[in-house]
Amino acid sequence: MSKAVISLKLVEIDPNLKFEIANTELGGKAFWCIQCGMCTSGCPVAEFLKPHRIVKMVMLGLKDQLINCKEIWLCTTCFTCSERCPQEVDPANIIFSLKNIAAKQGIIPEGLRSIGKNLAETGRVIKISTYRERERKKLGLPKTPQVHVEKNREILEETSFIKALERVRQ
Repeated sequence: MSKAVISLKLVEIDPNLKFEIANTELGGKAFWCIQCGMCTSGCPVAEFLKPHRIVKMVMLGLKDQLINCKEIWLCTTCFTCSERCPQEVDPANIIFSLKNIAAKQGIIPEGLRSIGKNLAETGRVIKISTYRERERKKLGLPKTPQVHVEKNREILEETSFIKALERVRQ
């Protein structure tokens, strides 16, 4: 006769996380989640991201696990989870709140950080190459319109976007 061995791992919890999320415009109904899974059943990236589990982890206060996981950044922002929720919990915006918390702590995936830097430097998320400009000319298209980088940069600075890009968690 063998005995079942259960391994328990102690994790640090943040009992205020659920209140932090619930007190935002984005996560106001987080407490209403009944874990029915309707949000996850419609999620196009449910193979990698389970919105109902994310909401449960918020309620449990598993902040470090949430802001350090790659899954929150996989959300396609389609809002299917929020539209399907019978309790109007809005998992998509709860995930947005988690991304905001992560970004404030300097936890931004490198690919997104690179896109953000392009936006700050050029006013576009993708740099326009000389090849692309030549192709536009061949097609009879006008040059790519100029972007008012300074105006964009002012907005990015005012919203602390640039500070978040510069902040890297050690």
